[in-house]
Amino acid sequence: MKYAAILLACMMTVNFNAQAAEDELAGLQDLRWKYRVVLIFAREPYISNALQNLDDFKAEIEARDIAWFVLGESTLDTNYDGKLDDQLREALMDSYFTPMPAETAVRLIGKDGTVKSRSIDLDLEATFGLIDQMPMRRAEMRSGSDDPD
Repeated sequence: MKYAAILLACMMTVNFNAQAAEDELAGLQDLRWKYRVVLIFAREPYISNALQNLDDFKAEIEARDIAWFVLGESTLDTNYDGKLDDQLREALMDSYFTPMPAETAVRLIGKDGTVKSRSIDLDLEATFGLIDQMPMRRAEMRSGSDDPD
């Protein structure tokens, strides 16, 4: 009986630790069908400009279910409110920005997980226009699923 209680305690600890690791975002696959993703690679002063631009369009970003990630040479900023895996920046760089761009680079990833556009600058109004032409977004707008309530 004593060994069963110890075994049960160990199993619960292992399960808890495994769950905690699963809750960390390690790649974009966990965002599929939930968010459109805008990935931005930039260096200063463009990182600060990008972050300000993203903040200025916060309502429009939320209305379109956009999770954004700004990757610097060694930094990662995001509006995603979940926990991030320590290796997420490197994983995104390997998947979307290899070799490392010499200039700013922007990727739009659709809810289906595919790259919808590649650009060298962050033009959110153009990005919103592109998103608003996508069939899934048009259906969302028709059904009113982007309403805040």
